[in-house]
Amino acid sequence: MTMRFGGDMMKWEIVAKIKDMMLKGEVAPWKAEAVALKEAIPAPENITVGVMARRAFVEEKSGHKFHHIVLPEKPYHVAYRCSRDDSLWTLAADDTDLHCGMCAAPLDILPEKERYNPLVNNYIGGIEDYYSYAGEVTVGGEVKKTFQNILCWGPGVGHLGISVGCHKLNKYGPIEIKVSDWGVAARNLSFVFDSESEREKARQLIKEKLPEILPRITAGQLADWGGEIFDVDFLYKQYHGDRILHCCFYTRFVNHRGHGQTSHAVGMAKNMIDEFFIKERINCRLSCIGMGRDGDLKPSPRNRRGRYVSAQQSIPISEYEKSIGRPIDDFFSWIELDRQGVMEETGWPAYTGMGGEIIPAFYRTMKINPRPYLVSCFQKIFTYTRGNDLIFGVELPNVEVGITSSPEGIISPMAREALKIAGITSAKEYAAALAAITLGGEFNFTTLHVMEKMYTGR
Repeated sequence: MTMRFGGDMMKWEIVAKIKDMMLKGEVAPWKAEAVALKEAIPAPENITVGVMARRAFVEEKSGHKFHHIVLPEKPYHVAYRCSRDDSLWTLAADDTDLHCGMCAAPLDILPEKERYNPLVNNYIGGIEDYYSYAGEVTVGGEVKKTFQNILCWGPGVGHLGISVGCHKLNKYGPIEIKVSDWGVAARNLSFVFDSESEREKARQLIKEKLPEILPRITAGQLADWGGEIFDVDFLYKQYHGDRILHCCFYTRFVNHRGHGQTSHAVGMAKNMIDEFFIKERINCRLSCIGMGRDGDLKPSPRNRRGRYVSAQQSIPISEYEKSIGRPIDDFFSWIELDRQGVMEETGWPAYTGMGGEIIPAFYRTMKINPRPYLVSCFQKIFTYTRGNDLIFGVELPNVEVGITSSPEGIISPMAREALKIAGITSAKEYAAALAAITLGGEFNFTTLHVMEKMYTGR
């Protein structure tokens, strides 16, 4: 039977039909375009219908409507070949420049069977950043919730692996989450003296003045955002004749990132300390912000900033051995050879395999503060046995997250919508969702490697 794709009424009937099939579990979300094709919707209109159905499905699952993560009129790309040098070009359907980006020759469109594909796999919307759906994940422990996984992943099928991994892990119950109540920010002051005696007097003076310094800088820069200073530490260093005193201030916030406010607060503290030095005739040769000691955009497995979060799942060893078709010792052999490789290449045991892609994709999706998310893109896999169970987990030692608009930047309407669709209402939940999907991706990634299926086509 053939059906001509025509009016809006027929289109919306098919969209509703495919959405209901996905809700009933009869069709996987990533197969929506293929189902539309079976409903006699020709290419490329089948892509439009499939994406619309998937959007409706996600709206139903999340309880929120899309408004700012918009759907373009043509949510697919078109394949071309350069008429001069034969280079291949995949362009968004609404791209009007149909010339080669290298030689400016006209582009020739490919045959119809090779021509059309969604902008990205499992696409649900977005014009500059393309959003994909990656299933859902349920967590327990210190955060109890089910999140809808949406990701600005880009090309590839990694987000599908996340969906599969989360689904497999949730067969054994909610993923267990442990997460810090606060996000930490830090800013370090550094002072250089010509003698150890002057340095010692300076340290003692700063300690004596902290009861005066801390309330003033808290009221001036931190209180409006719920921030507080919870620690100040000191460190002595020396470089030839330079006697260095480091003085690091640590702040914490519940839902605010706090980096900018912490920096300004410590700037106030510096001005006060400089005045105290002058008054007490302490000869400080250099007074400055010593950012090298406070972790500012310096990736490290032990960062002074951010929020700790971990996620783990308990899996019966007998069931996992059955699923991978080999002894659990082979699983641990793969974990160890991978760990050794990471240690030799980077010098510390932080895996950034799938996590190195998942974490940036999550930040791109939610568009929260900070926009430069480099220091947060680190995670470590941990595995061990407990009785008859395999424990598979990940820890993210320094997730920086602020989900409130602030002097560091607004949370855009698109970002607020993404958080609502995902089901995230706090910075703690953000960290929990991030750890859970990272665990799902790493679990699926590891399992495929151990089964020798990764990149082999087996």
